[in-house]
Amino acid sequence: MKHILLYIRHILFIGLLLFCFQNKVFSQNNDSIKRNDTIKRNDTIKRNENIKRVKPGLFIGFSAGPAQTSIKSVGTLSISQLISNTQNSYFGSFEIGYFFSRYFGLSSGVNYVSYKSQLTLESYQNSFSTVDSENDAFEMRVTVSDIKELQTVDILSIPLCINLRLPFSKTVGLFIKGGVNLSFPLNQKYLSSGIFTYKGFYAQYNDLLENLPDYGFPTDKSVAVDGQLKLKTMGINPIASGGLDFFIKKKIQIAIGVSYNSTSLGLNDGPTSTDKFQLSPDATHINSFVGGSSKTTAQSMGVEFTLRFYL
Repeated sequence: MKHILLYIRHILFIGLLLFCFQNKVFSQNNDSIKRNDTIKRNDTIKRNENIKRVKPGLFIGFSAGPAQTSIKSVGTLSISQLISNTQNSYFGSFEIGYFFSRYFGLSSGVNYVSYKSQLTLESYQNSFSTVDSENDAFEMRVTVSDIKELQTVDILSIPLCINLRLPFSKTVGLFIKGGVNLSFPLNQKYLSSGIFTYKGFYAQYNDLLENLPDYGFPTDKSVAVDGQLKLKTMGINPIASGGLDFFIKKKIQIAIGVSYNSTSLGLNDGPTSTDKFQLSPDATHINSFVGGSSKTTAQSMGVEFTLRFYL
């Protein structure tokens, strides 16, 4: 009987020890779980704060990028085989605006675009009546080959744009921006070159003068001349861009997209009659093809990189 009571006391003692240790183990597991849950919640809160949507408001931005540009003249002497080639150029802008909601805003600022285009023509010939230094009338006959003209027009403009944004997530969205530019041409120049031959026919003497460079009638003379384009001072033109934007921080956004600019240009005194236009009046001057056009426009299409700060 004594042995049985001894065994019972041992069993009860062992059970009590197990019960006590079991509570301690469960208590440690619960503390560990609580700490892990707290860490996870804190990490989640921090991530949510980092990618929290920016409230609508004031922003400033800077954009720049490379572009393909062209300057096109309508009715340039109706010259066949005159080829206009686009040129690599660049553009940049500063903007300030305000988003009234997550989807809609307005912006303005300053844009700069450098338009370039190159015209090429294998051959050209023309004749016109003029007078020499002694006031004798004669017919100037001009023949040209390998003609090239590089045109450059730098435009500074003030835009007014509508900004639309479609968010895909808290950090990524699709943007579309469109509006009008008030444009002011800055630098307007051209560089022309070619191989020129000048001949003078005096009908009253039935005499053709040629290969006389000292008298203004050179043969196969290489001529290169730069000059200024006479374009109007300003105009209102369309502007548009679109692409994707990304919040890299709470108030810092980057974007990449496609930008389009168009500018209408012209002559200060109105279009020149194509019948009166002369590519080269003498052996020292080359006029721009723009002088024989009725309408001139410039276009730019490029890749736009933007950095924007929300204030």
